[in-house]
Amino acid sequence: MEKDITSKVKNILRFGALGLVLLALLAGGGVYWYQHHNKTLTVYDAKVASTLVPVKARSAGKITEVVVSDGDHVEAGDVIARVETNITDADIQQLQQNLELSKQSLEQLKKGTTMTTPAAPAAVPQVDTGAQQRAAQAYSRMQRMNELYSMGAISAVKRDEAAAAYAAAQAAAQSASSRPAYTAPAQTTTVPVSPEILKQAEAQVKQAEAALANAQQDQQSTEILAPAAGTVILTDTAAADTAVKADQVIANIMDAGSAWIEARVTPEQAAAIRLGQFAEYELDGHKLQGTVQDIVDPSTPSEDEADKSDSAGGDGRLTVRISLPADLPFTLKPGLEATIKFAIDG
Repeated sequence: MEKDITSKVKNILRFGALGLVLLALLAGGGVYWYQHHNKTLTVYDAKVASTLVPVKARSAGKITEVVVSDGDHVEAGDVIARVETNITDADIQQLQQNLELSKQSLEQLKKGTTMTTPAAPAAVPQVDTGAQQRAAQAYSRMQRMNELYSMGAISAVKRDEAAAAYAAAQAAAQSASSRPAYTAPAQTTTVPVSPEILKQAEAQVKQAEAALANAQQDQQSTEILAPAAGTVILTDTAAADTAVKADQVIANIMDAGSAWIEARVTPEQAAAIRLGQFAEYELDGHKLQGTVQDIVDPSTPSEDEADKSDSAGGDGRLTVRISLPADLPFTLKPGLEATIKFAIDG
């Protein structure tokens, strides 16, 4: 004998649906009771904050075109603006000449410094033996000074003093002689340059190479690119025919996914707010809801916290950070004001 279970199934579906509706009403009523049973703390001067990535001009020049608009979304590498740089072909040629001169100077220093002592007449030994001995001693001392200088043991000043003393001794011996007996041959000596001077010359070559490479790259940098993905926030200087300096910020990139709402509250008010609790707020005419992510004392910020927010501290108030929902129907910008309501125990 077959039993008709259609009516039983209909009853189960009917009462099951009714149960789901009742469960939804109870859940909604619980949330409503939670949000309205307690007292409300309202903060009117809350603002949107976010980590900003600056967009900088690489070199000085003039903006010829701004490609994006304020509030546009860009990907990393997208063109923000185009510029005409101030670096000319004449500047590049001058830097190339500076590099060549630096290289030539380095090569000359590597060969060493050549010093030539001119030939000088010597006095007749029989006329003034003492003068000739002094000249010979001065010559020997000059040779020794050259050796010491080549080893880096003395300065060029000491070497030149010895050469001058020898020349003076030779002149004295000559003046005391009635006739020249012989002529001392000219002495040519190559003195190595000290390692310190060579290092300085090599550093000058590297600096000249870097200056040329940077100028060539800057001359070709006619586009300012977005360093990261996010929402573009143009500065007042981001306009056509506006002059810009090297490293000048013309825009900022804000990642909406890393933005938050900041509310400043007193320590007594912060004591009534809990991490993770819900908060209702109105932003740009839209009613939204988020959760308390952090409560920070800005009077003692960490290095990371100092980079995240520009809110001022020092007034004794604490900073409460509330999350923002994803996919907002309006453009989110730092500094956008919001009114927040916290439910507190009453």
